[in-house]
Amino acid sequence: MDLSTTEFGAAMKKECFHFEDVFTFINHGSYGAVPLQIREKQKQLLDELNDNPDLFFRQKEFELYIRARDAAAKFVGADPENLVFVQNTTTGVNSVLKSLSWQRGDEILATVSTYKAVANACRQAAEVLAGGEIRQFDIRFPIKDEQEVVESMTNHLDKYPKIRLAVIDHISSTTALVFPLKKMIAECRKRGVLVLIDGAHAPGHVEINLEELQADFYTGSFHKWLYAPRGCAILWISKQHQDWCTPLVTSNNYKKGVQLEYFIQGLRDNIPYLIVPDLLKFYRDIGGMERIHKYTGPLLEKACSMVAERLGTTTPEIPKSMTAPNMRLVLLPVYKGYTEGTNEVADELLLHIMTNYRLHCAVCQAQGQLYLRLSANIYNELSDYEKAAHILCNLPRD
Repeated sequence: MDLSTTEFGAAMKKECFHFEDVFTFINHGSYGAVPLQIREKQKQLLDELNDNPDLFFRQKEFELYIRARDAAAKFVGADPENLVFVQNTTTGVNSVLKSLSWQRGDEILATVSTYKAVANACRQAAEVLAGGEIRQFDIRFPIKDEQEVVESMTNHLDKYPKIRLAVIDHISSTTALVFPLKKMIAECRKRGVLVLIDGAHAPGHVEINLEELQADFYTGSFHKWLYAPRGCAILWISKQHQDWCTPLVTSNNYKKGVQLEYFIQGLRDNIPYLIVPDLLKFYRDIGGMERIHKYTGPLLEKACSMVAERLGTTTPEIPKSMTAPNMRLVLLPVYKGYTEGTNEVADELLLHIMTNYRLHCAVCQAQGQLYLRLSANIYNELSDYEKAAHILCNLPRD
């Protein structure tokens, strides 16, 4: 089958994916979706492992691991020796935070919209390991230009000189903003602040060249926009930090170098890592980033305009350069029983919609208001968002 000519939308969904029919999926950003041929490859390798586990773990796995690491490194513009696999972005963040030799009173900088798990890890590291604090700078709609975001960060860096590490989103999970990383990294460099990039939503979503970016650390998921089975992410570590940035689990390869230490962290299923070459082939076969963006961009524009119009709300005003290709926000009206714009209420509303209306969407909080985060991928079409609009229009309002 020539995937490069298969139409995106219903045809691609039928040929390459399998979803539970009664649900509508417009939340690719949270958990991704695994194509059928990748699921088959995963099963094949799992059978090989279970048929002869000793042979697999002692001889075959490392060769497959290096092959996968090299393919991943090439895709994200990394020196393979600087790249390791981790199970998810949260693991990558924690690996850095818990390895760093903190000085008493050191502080960490994040944003008010930093993903909850990452913010929690930063708070624990700052308060327990460093005896300092987490500082969080605000980013508020409307955003006129990138410089507003850069200045909000630098104002905090200058106000709190004990900040030792800045954790910056590449694409924000809660606000779907693409951050001006090069400008932000440059400002941190001027002040001697280390930079850890949370790229959970970036691989396969936007172009990445990690050696050119020149952060200190970069971690991002392959199981969101690159169609990997869940539990597949990367951690890029600058060479200057590889002597101390060790994995969370100390195992057989202790003090044998960053590559070997991250490879073995006790016995576990590494198959999501091992099939990276297969999922990257799938990604190329469907036309890659350019073809995906040509489809998802116009689809999201239509979907967001339609949903906002039907709800009688708006979409945030942000610069084009900060607009994520495959994710956008639409302001939600105030619904009865969900009047507070908090993360907890956002989660409650999401579960209510999923449980009662069989719609998989994301509800996020920003600036005390609730937003619908729309995702678009190659299996979506406008009718998915029309179903969502119908559901959301009929929820009782306050």
